[in-house]
Amino acid sequence: MLVAYFAGLGRYLTGEGAAFVSALVSIDTAAPVPAALATSPLSLPSVATLQTAASAAPSALILPGTAAVLAVSLVVIVARFGHSWTTWLYALAALVPVVVLAAGALGIARPLVVDVVGLVVCPLLGAGGFVVDAGRYLFATR
Repeated sequence: MLVAYFAGLGRYLTGEGAAFVSALVSIDTAAPVPAALATSPLSLPSVATLQTAASAAPSALILPGTAAVLAVSLVVIVARFGHSWTTWLYALAALVPVVVLAAGALGIARPLVVDVVGLVVCPLLGAGGFVVDAGRYLFATR
């Protein structure tokens, strides 16, 4: 699911989210803090767009759909196989993109760093970390 999520994110960033990529590329490395705290140019689909897309242009639902599936699948897996409370941190990290996308759909302005951490870092640490941790567990118990 992590690969599907990043494929959906990549597809979105090559189309409607191209301004976000341009903002990331144009960050001045000498003074990155002002650019990182500036309002993110990522225009996420609004609630009205998502409602219209449900019937007219379903491609706008790819990113929100893959984010939701990633979060739900990780929550279900952790609920079924999690052995400690710390495994819920993986599921929590996988829920962050859903929260960022919901904030964007509601028109809430976010700093650039929030979008980068919420849409890239948290899913990578959540789902990717879970896969690594589960692999280490399975390797150690064999």
